[in-house]
Amino acid sequence: MPTRQAIIVEAFGGPDVLHLVTEETPVLEPGLIRVAIEAMGVNRADILLRTGAYHGVRPPARPGLEAAGVVVESRAARLPVGSRVVIFGHRKGLYVTEAVVHEDEVALLPEVVTTTTAAALPVNWLTAWYCLHRLIRLRPDDTLFIPAAASGVGTAAIQIARHVGATVIAAASSAEKLAFAARLGANILVNYAEINLLEALRDITENKGVTAFLDTVGGQTFADGLKALAPFGRVAALANVTLEPSLINVRDFYPKNAHIYGFQLGNLMAAGRYPEARTDLEDILAQVANGAFQVPIAATFPLAAAAAAHERLESRTVMGKLLLVTPPQT
Repeated sequence: MPTRQAIIVEAFGGPDVLHLVTEETPVLEPGLIRVAIEAMGVNRADILLRTGAYHGVRPPARPGLEAAGVVVESRAARLPVGSRVVIFGHRKGLYVTEAVVHEDEVALLPEVVTTTTAAALPVNWLTAWYCLHRLIRLRPDDTLFIPAAASGVGTAAIQIARHVGATVIAAASSAEKLAFAARLGANILVNYAEINLLEALRDITENKGVTAFLDTVGGQTFADGLKALAPFGRVAALANVTLEPSLINVRDFYPKNAHIYGFQLGNLMAAGRYPEARTDLEDILAQVANGAFQVPIAATFPLAAAAAAHERLESRTVMGKLLLVTPPQT
């Protein structure tokens, strides 16, 4: 029976509760593939899981929502051994050296896209793409407000929106983060550590409001974004990293005939929406392959150093993606 290394959380707490263990790799059944993992994305959802703040999770728990690698055993005809794949399904537990997943949960990589780059795509990029294209239906004449613009979803959303042709208002808490957002294509920059966010949005739009809003923050930012929304504006709300209530007044949106969409990637996958998600991910991969999109990687850590990666992400200084990596296959 093959074995693998995996990170597990036996009790909620700080980064030190991330333990590396050796265990048997799950048995392969029809439709499943065994993937030698080369890179894994590190996400804020992993921190919520580790600390016990992720809804419905009890220890022992397994972090890891996205990964990429090479198929080393297959019971799926479309994915022979040697296929390079990215895993995007709703399963947790991808902080591993080998993963057994269903063929529906992976997409094939173009030859020029590395597994390191691919591992950074499913959570942040698929979320941004789905929200902007399928929910908000972003148009070239839109003005899109993106808070936390230097975050993983933010950096993806800036580039996707600019590819559409929309105007992007990017907000962040430091000049360094805003400069990063500008390099990715943001048109207008707002430092909400130095200026009132709502007043800034109203001034920028001359009180006309933003036509689209991708809320990656929650709390007061969600409330301010609704107040700054233009008539017939569209909002996709996908997180509440503040872990604070989002106190809103219904008068801030219903008179505007606004559309507010909620989105969570895991629940989309749990509902079996793999085909449309794979289509979107393949579109993203194609744009990465042709150079239209940059995928900034801030740093990589060995799998055994998952705790250090979590500490880095919790510092809130990261611009780009953090990844865990395994030694190259021999």
